[in-house]
Amino acid sequence: MGRIGKISVSIITGFLGAGKTTFINNLLKKYPETQFALVENEFGDVPIDKKLIKGVDASLMFELKEGCICCTLTDEFELVLNELAERYPNTEHLLIETTGVADPVTVISPFFRDESLKNIYHLNGTICLVDAQNFDAHPGKQTSLKQIVIADLVLVNKSENLPEKQIQDFSKMVQKINPFCKIITTKFGGASEIDLNSIIQKEKTLFDFTNFTDSASHPTFKTRTLSFNHPLNREKFIDWISYTLDIYKNEIYRAKGILCFENEPYEYILQGVAGSFELVEGEDFANVKESKLVFIGLDVPLLQY
Repeated sequence: MGRIGKISVSIITGFLGAGKTTFINNLLKKYPETQFALVENEFGDVPIDKKLIKGVDASLMFELKEGCICCTLTDEFELVLNELAERYPNTEHLLIETTGVADPVTVISPFFRDESLKNIYHLNGTICLVDAQNFDAHPGKQTSLKQIVIADLVLVNKSENLPEKQIQDFSKMVQKINPFCKIITTKFGGASEIDLNSIIQKEKTLFDFTNFTDSASHPTFKTRTLSFNHPLNREKFIDWISYTLDIYKNEIYRAKGILCFENEPYEYILQGVAGSFELVEGEDFANVKESKLVFIGLDVPLLQY
């Protein structure tokens, strides 16, 4: 029997000890009727302990044994995903847990650029767990910062022993790092407030571009904005954004935008991650012929269209 519809993909990231495995267990309990599959990986030679993940048949758990999938990404990753879809056509939702020391960019990018994967999978979004208790103490802070920048949803985890003021300050810091993301405070890797169907923000009302200026909103990262008061030529824009994100893929970590194209009735939402991007038709008519783009990263250059 053939597949009906695409498999949703949620990528779970976060530094070592942030609570990813506990969160996945809670997520599986919240959606008992959903047919999940899981791609797990561990850094080094230590295999995943399948007993930690409850609710997923061990035969649907694929391990990538050649180290971290984010650091040694090869054809194996794409082959695993294609094999999973072929062998288990009833799979509805794929969870990919990256290793804690990983840069998630190379896990996300194939779902934007690989046409065969795009025909099978729909990228549902990236969830980053952050250890609110030990964030400033662990040695991988730079990796954690980039994981936050890439995320669509940030879970401020391990908040159970923190005063409310500290949680609020920490959440404000996260929002400065990634103004696009949703932020949810969690305890013990809880998933009760998670809606897997609305991780990525696509509604125009959720894009508050007034908060962005060409300045460093966080000491580590810089934002750049571009605005256009007229409809864009779609072909010319796609050529430009493809070139720009590719040439600056090491500097631009994240790009988002609302776009209006010539002779197109609807607005489009742009999502970009480190050299790759997708355009999705929005829900609003393009009544106001204005387009806005925001880029976040390290040393983001002044961009001209």
